[in-house]
Amino acid sequence: MGGGDMMQQAKFDWVAEGRLETQFWTYHAKHPKVYRTLVHFARRVRAKRGPDAVVGIALLYERARWEMWFESLGDEPTPKMSNNHRAYYARLLMARNPDLEGIFRLKRQRVQATFGPDNQTLDSNEHIE
Repeated sequence: MGGGDMMQQAKFDWVAEGRLETQFWTYHAKHPKVYRTLVHFARRVRAKRGPDAVVGIALLYERARWEMWFESLGDEPTPKMSNNHRAYYARLLMARNPDLEGIFRLKRQRVQATFGPDNQTLDSNEHIE
């Protein structure tokens, strides 16, 4: 199965409601190393801080971005990691890895993701100043 076939397959495995989620799934299918790297660092946090440790997805995302860039010095360019994908990766990591359940605090999304917790069970995105 070639790379193009995998992208074609990915298009039929899910139905996204919003544009950002559609972009996320396309990116995720094309760059599986990003997901694997995030899982690795999330598990390291839990190994060091305990099974109930909580961390921000932004911290792990920046660490993954740096690691992947550093590993590729002199090689092929690293994938561009859009910050728009962070919320989806947080949900995906917890949904697919029971050992990572609760590692991220989630907020409601403008458009409910097709996976992860129901928006109604999450805090709003309102910021109190």
